[in-house]
Amino acid sequence: MKLNILTSLAACMLMGCAATTGGYGPAPISEGRGRLVLDAGGIPQLNFYVTDQETDEEVHADTPRMSASSPTSYLTGTEVSNLVVDLEPGMYTVRINTDISDDVLIEDVEIRMGEERFVPVPVGRFAIRFTGSAQTNTQIPFIIMDYPMRSVLGKAMTSSAVKHFLVPAGRTYKVRIENSPTGQDEIIPVEVGFGGITQMQIGEPVQEEEDSGDTTTP
Repeated sequence: MKLNILTSLAACMLMGCAATTGGYGPAPISEGRGRLVLDAGGIPQLNFYVTDQETDEEVHADTPRMSASSPTSYLTGTEVSNLVVDLEPGMYTVRINTDISDDVLIEDVEIRMGEERFVPVPVGRFAIRFTGSAQTNTQIPFIIMDYPMRSVLGKAMTSSAVKHFLVPAGRTYKVRIENSPTGQDEIIPVEVGFGGITQMQIGEPVQEEEDSGDTTTP
């Protein structure tokens, strides 16, 4: 039995057995640094910037997301999280880009050596789905406004794909359709919570009239 154990240990050393803590777990924190972990409530990617509050120097920037207002922007479902970064100990400000004119700013984020700092990011999403007939233009302009409708926060176009807009959470916005398929000026309130996706629909399917089969001329 003892010989078998020694043989197994020797084989493991020669083959480079994986440690029980390695493989699929998070990578160790870089030496001399701490770790910033952004919690966006399940949202996999953010465009964000980290600034050292003492020197006012931008020390990290990551922008994998394409703006939702881009004609080719849509959610693929294959995004990989980029919400973890190792930083030197200190105080930082984190700025998160959204798809409207309001960014999310988080100040006084303290990073300590060898420790993880989890920071919730108050963002959410709303998804715009266009529905209509083959005769209806799928590109309809709309604007995103604050609830009192005093400020225009963003502009975009609908498309044949579902478009997701990242915005500060905990607010109610209003989406105004400038050229509604109905010919009317439509204003739709949209409430966005942390990390969630609020679904909204623009347009209604056009119902084709059924042919009764009666061809008799009166």
